[in-house]
Amino acid sequence: MRSARIVSALFLALAPAACAAAGRDVAGESRDQRGPVPDARASVPTPRGDGYAYVARRLHSAVGLVGTHYVKDDDAQRMVDRMSDELESCARRLEGSGALVEGAASLVAVAGARGTTEISDIRFAPGGAVAANALECIVAPLRARPFPPTTDGGIAAVAIEATWAPNGRGKPDAGGRM
Repeated sequence: MRSARIVSALFLALAPAACAAAGRDVAGESRDQRGPVPDARASVPTPRGDGYAYVARRLHSAVGLVGTHYVKDDDAQRMVDRMSDELESCARRLEGSGALVEGAASLVAVAGARGTTEISDIRFAPGGAVAANALECIVAPLRARPFPPTTDGGIAAVAIEATWAPNGRGKPDAGGRM
């Protein structure tokens, strides 16, 4: 009987070691691509470095071209330059009246059915004054102008980001990276 107890004790002690270990779920190495995916139809190459294909800087603002669809590079750059000039003019007027605040906006301008500029996917930095500045200095001037001609018959679009602020220094920006 004593030997039976010893065998039972040994069996109970060694049984867990003889069983297979519990399996674990292990994920393999990820091959997900992060960041912008190049679009073969885009006329402006995928942005590199600072994330902009083109940047227009002015005293009170900077406007960056994020990317385009079915718009020639030169037309998109002219659109950004014109938008930057209009933003600068508006910012000077608002600064004179004390209504200019520091702000930022991003938007997609799309060619409308009649050649007009429609605005899509607009985002503002927080604050009612920021939204008011953006609507007056960016959205209204963009919608008042015709959209550049499209290429390849597709729906043309331009993604733009802008930032602006009062210039208390009274001198232009040195042109550093945004």
